Amino acid sequence: ARQPVARGGMWNTQQPQYSKETQDLLKVMMQESKLTNFQQRQLKQTMKDGASLPVACPPTSSQRPQRPAAPVTPSKKVNPRTYSGGRRSKEACESSPAAQPEDYRPRPKKAICTDKEKARLGNLMAYGEEPPEVSPARIVELLSPEPRVEVDRFQELQAEIEERAEFLEEMEGLGRGKDYRTIIRTEISQKIREMEVIDRKRTEQLKKQIELQQQQADQRRHLAEQKETAGTSEL
Repeated sequence: ARQPVARGGMWNTQQPQYSKETQDLLKVMMQESKLTNFQQRQLKQTMKDGASLPVACPPTSSQRPQRPAAPVTPSKKVNPRTYSGGRRSKEACESSPAAQPEDYRPRPKKAICTDKEKARLGNLMAYGEEPPEVSPARIVELLSPEPRVEVDRFQELQAEIEERAEFLEEMEGLGRGKDYRTIIRTEISQKIREMEVIDRKRTEQLKKQIELQQQQADQRRHLAEQKETAGTSEL
């Protein structure tokens, strides 16, 4: 069956009622716990009103604690007869250290790290000393290209032919001569033809040089004969 709803609806809050046995038990407990009279009166009033019992009873008296009084700071009163901190003269203000201008201090410049400075710092960190100064003559010497050594092409070809012949002989000994025989012989033939071209050019140059020397010798002999003929005619 449905229970009847109390008067006032669902929002009606009924205060709890304590039985006589509960009240007697609480009185005995209050006496044994040695509560003060003020605390006992508070609990009795709570049971009489039907309110919930408190968890703790911190107050021990009905007197409210007083706040500590704030310390009174004495007011600064200035006696105009004895006060000497009035206006200062212009000379006193100018002679004061606070009025003196500060010494000029230039602002630090931002360091510009160039490639030369980077190299100097790198050498200093690596070897612990400043890099040695390089003279202009040494710089020119380092930057000047190395002299090119002329290589005799005829001798170079001869060395290449000997190298290939040794390689082919080694492959023949290992049983792999047929893999390289055609290639090596072709390269050797090409280099021999190049050597023949160089030899013909050198032979022509040598022939021209011999002819030039012969012409110069004939000219010197002809001049000598002319001088001898001229001396005989004078006699």
